[in-house]
Amino acid sequence: MIVMLTATTRELDDEQAAVAEVLAALDLEKNLRKNSLGIVSCYSEFGETGVLKAICDALPFDCIGTTTCLCSVGQETDQMIFAITVITSDDCEFRTTIIPIDDGYEASITNSVSELIERDGLKPAVLLGYFPLLNTKGGDLMLMAIDRTTGGIPIFGTVTVDHSIDYSTAQTVYNGEMYRESMVLGAVCGDVNVTFEIAALNEDKIRKQKAIITESDGNLLLGVNGKSVQKYLEEIGLMQAELGMGIVPFVIGHQDGTKPIARAVYTFTPEGHAVCGGMMPEGASLSIGRVDADDVLQTSDKAIRKLVDGDSGCVILCYSCLARYLALGLNVTTEAEKIKAAMDGADYHFAYSGGEICPLFDSEGKLRNYFHNYSIVFCKLS
Repeated sequence: MIVMLTATTRELDDEQAAVAEVLAALDLEKNLRKNSLGIVSCYSEFGETGVLKAICDALPFDCIGTTTCLCSVGQETDQMIFAITVITSDDCEFRTTIIPIDDGYEASITNSVSELIERDGLKPAVLLGYFPLLNTKGGDLMLMAIDRTTGGIPIFGTVTVDHSIDYSTAQTVYNGEMYRESMVLGAVCGDVNVTFEIAALNEDKIRKQKAIITESDGNLLLGVNGKSVQKYLEEIGLMQAELGMGIVPFVIGHQDGTKPIARAVYTFTPEGHAVCGGMMPEGASLSIGRVDADDVLQTSDKAIRKLVDGDSGCVILCYSCLARYLALGLNVTTEAEKIKAAMDGADYHFAYSGGEICPLFDSEGKLRNYFHNYSIVFCKLS
């Protein structure tokens, strides 16, 4: 059984006051079990002032996570906040590792992940992944490298993001230190049931007309219906600028019957190719969607109620795409509040994401790991 403890602080400058507030809320002497892991989401300035380091140093277990632009645990929701969730158990084990994502990142992932999953001979039930936000190495590529090493152990997590326009302070977190170009992983092993849920766009927000991806290179979309991306967009009446605003996702339909995945368009190359937020497989169908505030709230509410369904004894981790946050306009806390209201007493950790990592069932009922955009993803531990 896994139990969740949560704490928050808004104290950005006084390390001692922040540590005291977090320790008082966690009450470790009373609540901590044999094995524990801390999961952090925070405003990036907590790392710059030393508060993040001070809190993690005061805790007797590893802490992993990312910066974010808004998070929510317990009854607290805010942008400029430090939030920590502690998952603690007598019959589960937790392991962690950090992996630099440099030119040799594939070999580094293979070596580090192999050691992580083979440690003590106990296979993880799920990996928790916290990926850096990099222009040169997409989340899909990192996920695929892990998958090749583990043989398909479920992976759930997020890509780091922050509050700045250029995401220049978006970093992963490992034991109080912040990293611009490193991946952090946690392994949950032992007697635990893991359930996943995902929501993206309502069907009525996706155009019925489907095209076919005819040429691509990883996350680079080169051709649609045998034409250039620019030509295709012109034919359907879309401008490149509209896609760059973050409200017009591409929706990818897989040939194997797996649930469709939404993809963001980050930018266009000088040649007019679309740089997307994940792999764009040739032969897959492509539809155009749209995201708005009502859709964000409806899909979140439906997904979380399905997952909780009266199970107030579970632990839920939840990450929602930054595009959904932007779609809320000035009412940036409404999705987090919707999640909190629907939890029905279950413990949860919610934060915004630069890309979501969550398995899906394929047409044969097998879980496969996927990287998502425009989505809200959930992992239930019970």
